[in-house]
Amino acid sequence: MKKTVLIIERIVIESLESKGRHLKELEEYTGLENSLLKAVLHKLIEQGVLTYKSGVYELNWLQKDQWLPMVKDREGMKVEIKELFSSLVNLIFNKEGNAMLKVKKVWLEPQEQDELSRRLKEIDHFLESIRNRRTIKPVKELTKGKQVLFYGVSSYEDLVDGLLKAS
Repeated sequence: MKKTVLIIERIVIESLESKGRHLKELEEYTGLENSLLKAVLHKLIEQGVLTYKSGVYELNWLQKDQWLPMVKDREGMKVEIKELFSSLVNLIFNKEGNAMLKVKKVWLEPQEQDELSRRLKEIDHFLESIRNRRTIKPVKELTKGKQVLFYGVSSYEDLVDGLLKAS
């Protein structure tokens, strides 16, 4: 079995997290074209990630120890973040969709750094509270319609050093 999942496999897996779905539902939830979706589903069934019974695709929770590490693989998550971020940058510079990206290079004093950290934690808390509300009052959440947010901070020097080491 391979070590990680592709982003198109991940959107299918995320769409099946809460319950099994029929093919038409998966098309709606993922936004993937029928032929591509069928190929991904077939591959995930072969890998033991999914089961198919009576027209319903479900995560194979009985064998989760075999496939869950592949979904949670750090390298795979790193690749996914890079792909999503790259796609966001392309959307911005091609002026497509309603994507938004802000990059600021600012020198911060220690107390300003502390305040920035606090505000980033507030954003994280806000997003977690939304997720928790969904468990109490569920809504139809199409996986393809989820908002993808990137937030974080690093010194310019560390980012440049990281780029140089990767070269």
